[in-house]
Parts: sequence; C-alpha cells; structure tokens
Amino acid sequence: MRSAVGLLLTRLAGGLAVIAAAFGVTTLAGHYWWPQPPRSADLIHVVEATYGQNCQRFVPPAGQINQVKRGNATVAASRSCNNTNVFCPIYIDKYRIGDPAVGCDKDFTVSWRCGTDQAVHDIHVAGEAFQKVAWISCSAPPE
Repeated sequence: MRSAVGLLLTRLAGGLAVIAAAFGVTTLAGHYWWPQPPRSADLIHVVEATYGQNCQRFVPPAGQINQVKRGNATVAASRSCNNTNVFCPIYIDKYRIGDPAVGCDKDFTVSWRCGTDQAVHDIHVAGEAFQKVAWISCSAPPE
C-alpha cells in the first residue's frame, strides 16, 4: 500500500511534467508564428569615441605634447562594444587608450548607432573620466 506522501509526490511530478510539456510546445509555437525582430536590429556600432576633447586647447607641462584628436578612443570603444546587443561597458583606461594631454582632467564621449537606424546616440563622461565606465546600449533599460 502506498503512503499518502508517495501518492502526492507521484501526482505532483505528473502534473509538473504536463505543465513543462505544455510550456515547451507553446514556446516553440510562439517562435514559429510570432515574428521576431532581426537580431541585427539592435546591434551596437560605435561611430566615434574621444578621450580628452575638453583638453584640446590645454597647454601641457614642458616636454609634453598635446595630442588630443577627435576619435582617439574609437578603436578601443569599438573593440569593447561593436556587434553586441546588450548593455555594453566601456572602461575608460588611459593606459589602453593613451593619454593625449598629460596634466589635464580629460572627459570621454562616445557616439553609436543601433543596427541600421541612422540615429546617433551619445554619452558624455565628465573629466576626469579615467577609470570610469560609460555604459552604452541599443536595448531599452530594464525596469
């Protein structure tokens, strides 16, 4: 004779199996019938990133050269975030990007597009931006 607990567990397991199977079928049908946006629709494409734009007219200490140029951080930002479709962190690291104006508190600006959309988004991190993070995304922020 089965115990009441054993019978309850058997019925519970059977019920969970039915629910799991129904969920799986519903999910597969949903993916088939409901159109999904193209995966590339929200991929990040970095247009330009600049470290130290605010220091463009800064006069550095003797022996140093001001090398601030627009787009000087584009390669680093692109390597971090191009073709991702999530919230992407760009860690602002003067050792990786370079220090274009020694002695000046540099800002950081990055511009990007989402998929084939021509709208350009941008974010600015005030100086000193070194060791800060600029988060970019083509997805809506979580609620």
